[in-house]
Amino acid sequence: MENLGKNLRGKDLSGQRFFGAELNGADLCQSKLVKAKMSGAELNQANLSQADLSGATLNRAQLKQADLTQANLTEAKLHEAELTGANFTGANLTGTDFNGAIAEGAIFTSAVFANNDFSSCNLTSANLESGQLSGAVFNNAKLHSANLRNANLEKANLTGADLTSADLSGCRLAGAMISKANLQNANLSGANLLGVNLYSANLTGANLAGATMPDGTVKPH
Repeated sequence: MENLGKNLRGKDLSGQRFFGAELNGADLCQSKLVKAKMSGAELNQANLSQADLSGATLNRAQLKQADLTQANLTEAKLHEAELTGANFTGANLTGTDFNGAIAEGAIFTSAVFANNDFSSCNLTSANLESGQLSGAVFNNAKLHSANLRNANLEKANLTGADLTSADLSGCRLAGAMISKANLQNANLSGANLLGVNLYSANLTGANLAGATMPDGTVKPH
């Protein structure tokens, strides 16, 4: 790839190869990066707001504190990417693959989710409030102290997930798989757990006030 500098605002870079490129702090706002190859690229604190990254490959890329607000990441691959503190507010994350990514403290408010894989992803203290995450896969994910208030996790797979001290108040979890998950000290007040598989889940110290349990009974407030 030629040396394009770091002012790439609005550029059409679709299909370009950025393997291991150093683009920390680059301005890629509204740029077109459809199916771009960006594995291992350094994009820490880069401005990717409103960028089109659909189908892009960002495996093991560095995106600490990157601005991805309203970006299009449909079918993008972010395997083992470093996303600590990244901002995905309003982003289109349809089919985005976060398997093994590190997204501590990342912000996902108002993002569009569908068919997402967060397996083994580190989402410690991430903000997923009100996320529409039905059917999402969170196998062995770390969601310690994550904000999942009022999220829709119906039929999601949270097998073996660490939800210690997570806020799941008002969460819709009907039909979800939460077997072997750690929910110690989690806030599940007002959550709907109807039909949830809680086999071997750790609920020590969890707040279940007003929660609908798997058998349909409602815990007192």
